[in-house]
Amino acid sequence: MTKETIHLDFDSQGNVSSLKFTDVEFIAPEWKGNGLFRICLRDFVGNPLLLERSDFRSVRRTDSKGTARLVFSDCIKFPDTVVNVSATPDGPAVSWRISVAPGSEDFAVEWIDFPRLRLGRFPDGKYLLPFAEGTLLTDLEKREHTATFRCETAEYPLSGVGGFYPGPAAMQFEAFYTGDAGLCILCRDPEHFPKSIDFRPDGDAAVPFLQHFTGGENAVAYDVAVIGFRGDWQTAAEIYRNWMEHHDPRLPARLHTRLPDWLAASPVILAYPVKGSGLDHGGLIPNEYYPYSAALPVMEQYRRRWNCGIMALLMHWEGTAPWAPPYIWPPSGGEEMLAQFIRTMHLNGNRVGLYASGIGWTQKSMIDPAYDRTRQFSDEHLEQEVCVGPRGEAFSRVCNGLHGQRIGYDLCPERPFTQSLVVREVAAASGLGVDYLQYFDQNQGGAAPLCYSKRHGHPALPGAWHTASMRHLLDKAQEAAGETVLGCENAAAEPYMKVCCLNDLRSHLAWGTGGIPVPLYSFVFHEYAAGFSGNGVCLSGWVDVERTPFFLQWTMGWNFAYGNLLSVVLKNGGKIHWHWNLPWSFPEPAQEPLIELIGNLTRWRRGMAAEFLVAGRMEGTPAVSCGTRTIYLKNHPPVEVPAVTACAWSHEGRRAVLLVNCGEKPEACRIDFTHAEHGTIHFSEKRNTGTFEGKYALLEVPPLDAVLISLSPKKTTTRNER
Repeated sequence: MTKETIHLDFDSQGNVSSLKFTDVEFIAPEWKGNGLFRICLRDFVGNPLLLERSDFRSVRRTDSKGTARLVFSDCIKFPDTVVNVSATPDGPAVSWRISVAPGSEDFAVEWIDFPRLRLGRFPDGKYLLPFAEGTLLTDLEKREHTATFRCETAEYPLSGVGGFYPGPAAMQFEAFYTGDAGLCILCRDPEHFPKSIDFRPDGDAAVPFLQHFTGGENAVAYDVAVIGFRGDWQTAAEIYRNWMEHHDPRLPARLHTRLPDWLAASPVILAYPVKGSGLDHGGLIPNEYYPYSAALPVMEQYRRRWNCGIMALLMHWEGTAPWAPPYIWPPSGGEEMLAQFIRTMHLNGNRVGLYASGIGWTQKSMIDPAYDRTRQFSDEHLEQEVCVGPRGEAFSRVCNGLHGQRIGYDLCPERPFTQSLVVREVAAASGLGVDYLQYFDQNQGGAAPLCYSKRHGHPALPGAWHTASMRHLLDKAQEAAGETVLGCENAAAEPYMKVCCLNDLRSHLAWGTGGIPVPLYSFVFHEYAAGFSGNGVCLSGWVDVERTPFFLQWTMGWNFAYGNLLSVVLKNGGKIHWHWNLPWSFPEPAQEPLIELIGNLTRWRRGMAAEFLVAGRMEGTPAVSCGTRTIYLKNHPPVEVPAVTACAWSHEGRRAVLLVNCGEKPEACRIDFTHAEHGTIHFSEKRNTGTFEGKYALLEVPPLDAVLISLSPKKTTTRNER
């Protein structure tokens, strides 16, 4: 069988005129726009200078041993600046490189957006982003005009969301596909330089946005591979996973070797505040879950109902102020009050976790007016410890401002002050016996803030040091944590998974892009990091939960099928609420269907499906035909989703397909396999329909429950080593 190849060509101006894989021409038919690259230079006082392909009047192309080399010179804006580009086709892939020689030593390269390929629009085109653990988009234009989360250039200070890697973008690739042909755009970067990964609309085209921070070096230090493939987003994910497992020297050991027993036993997480009533504003009056032991009857109620361990995950517990980084200790009411709660929870077979707030600095709390660190900041000259921008400016965007949770800054992870402070706070929680501490809650995906300081001991422009610095801070935190499991908000980005191995997932943010969530993170990383279905903050800003009353049931089934621990948020009366940042006065979802669904899924996760969902590897899911459900959104048209959520798994040679029905009626479905299969359909651990054989299976998934189809081991296993 002939290996498919990718075909690349340039026009006389150095623009990509053709990029063809299979019979699909991916480049837009008419060239418009500003060309193959954009470059941001900074002068010695921090002023930016933006250069684009159109600023260079001369281009010279040479070809040698299959590599096309282009030299762009005669720059209009900045004479003597020269850009070198190379592109090397090899089978289904093109490897791209770029370097820049600025026209003056007074300027350094801050970032390069490259390669800027104008991809044509296709009626069925789909864009896969690494945002929110996996987002699939079809309409980039509508996203730019109506969505909450748009494509944005990463700059100081970071917004905390978007396509920034390593951070809210957890992996360094994206993809576009139409029909069964696509392009996987992959940064072969083992040092995990900071970058932005997204797509932008550009007239009749779509352009990948790959903003590579270089640390002041004159080149992107790694290849960007554009790889043709046949399939969908799962195929692209497997290409990336294969590269990662062969080339990322910092990939941690598989999670099952690092999991404490209590986490491997899959507790259900109950998140709730001990003060207030579901919103950060409006007072910090102790509620019915304070003192901490007041929540014990609710914990016991759910433990008995679901026959599993419970983890209480507390909010608004800090003795400082809620969401007011970096100080969290001592706990409200003192250490002994919280310690007694932890001891009792442990005696009952349960666990205790705490939310914290990351490595920001809070001058004043907007939640608790009594919290004010302005005097300390001045007396201890802490302005020397905060992240600053290119011109020495200092401010923060994460949860910051008069309408946010605090007023303050971001702390630089490179500074000994930040490191010692984190160690002290983490050690205090660990010493009290806390099982889980989401200390890096406002560091989305574990992200470090950008810092341009010339006085902190790190380079003055973001680069590989930025990621290495955060990894060093996390390693120190882990030493202080001992047996306490650490985590962050959003799924931990690839270089941070070793320490942040249980995290508060945010797949629902995908709805805020005008797209839909896909389990990209689970596909790539499930064997290396765990997550729970999250506290759903701001969910109702995008999903119309009143018109979609089953939505919480659907998201529970979605998270279960894709290997995530289940979590719920409590309101008053021990009732399950839609999400954290919603007043308790807002009507809660129907309780009994949710409780029954969670109980059924928990039995599967702790029973027959445990080997796959706790330690397994996600595989390409076969085609499943079933009914649909409608999810109503607030700012976009409604979305049809399958009534049955399906996922395929493997573990130590064994294979399975999981099917989940979140509804209250049985759902008929058909599973079409690529090849004839032999296996067993399990409706429960005590009942099955016997064996089946063939290329498809017909079955009915019971309401509020799951079905597991165990498949016979494959005789041989092959992997596409792209």
